[in-house]
Amino acid sequence: MGYLGVDIGGSFIKYCGRAGDDIKKGKIPTEKGFDSVLKALRTLVKDFSPERLGLGVAGLYDQKTGRLTASPNIRFLEGIDLKEILEEELGIPVIIQNDASAAALGEYRYGAGKGAEILVCFTLGTGLGGGLVVNGRLVSGVSGSAMEIGHTTIDVDGWYCHCGRKGCLEAYVSSYGLERFYFFLTDQKLDSAEIILLANEGKLEAMKALEEFSRYLAVGLMNVLHIFNPDRVVIGGGIPQHYPAVIDLAVSNLKKMAFELPFRDVQILKAELGEYSGAYGALVLSEEGL
Repeated sequence: MGYLGVDIGGSFIKYCGRAGDDIKKGKIPTEKGFDSVLKALRTLVKDFSPERLGLGVAGLYDQKTGRLTASPNIRFLEGIDLKEILEEELGIPVIIQNDASAAALGEYRYGAGKGAEILVCFTLGTGLGGGLVVNGRLVSGVSGSAMEIGHTTIDVDGWYCHCGRKGCLEAYVSSYGLERFYFFLTDQKLDSAEIILLANEGKLEAMKALEEFSRYLAVGLMNVLHIFNPDRVVIGGGIPQHYPAVIDLAVSNLKKMAFELPFRDVQILKAELGEYSGAYGALVLSEEGL
């Protein structure tokens, strides 16, 4: 029997499968509709023959009911009894966590979070997620909705978030947040991948957009430093993976914002597992049956 971890995000289904000592990873574009997700999962289960499936899903997953109650970036999964349906369709036990919580667990077991006493993980991609591991234990909350850092409010009259509220941190620190910064600077609509490509080529407007993005990221980092006083913060997802300088920019801003004491004792690192942090965490769920 093998083990399989899958991270269902707004843009891609990412997976890590283990057979013996070998871990294989990959990603599949997330198409609109549950049937396409189910088809991909069936193929992966067939390929890896896992004992159980570990699954990370973007959004608020209710551990008590098995339902995804809110997923602004994968709305077609909202409201269905995901655990029951998948176990029936796939024929194996399914363990589900929020994708950013899974990412924190993945980085703690396999990546940049190894040995941390209090680990906070940010995932920067289609949306903004957060995860927390304390003394080796994942903190997911009473119902599974802990660490929704992306939906903490930083401006009550601010930009609209995909969740429908105003001023969420995610409205600024996400792929669509970056696209907004670039649009306001240039009056041009480009997707985040194109903006990052331009920034890596040294284009000034794209670099300025990422500088603004990093300033708001620093606000989010300051908030978790002041609340949790962690010894490690790991930042993952597609944006820092393809433009690592955004972390250095955020840390530079953070140094000016945060209290000296929590800033002194924290390491802020890029995720070692890159955009696969969540899939590795889901693999841990599969391996350990957490």
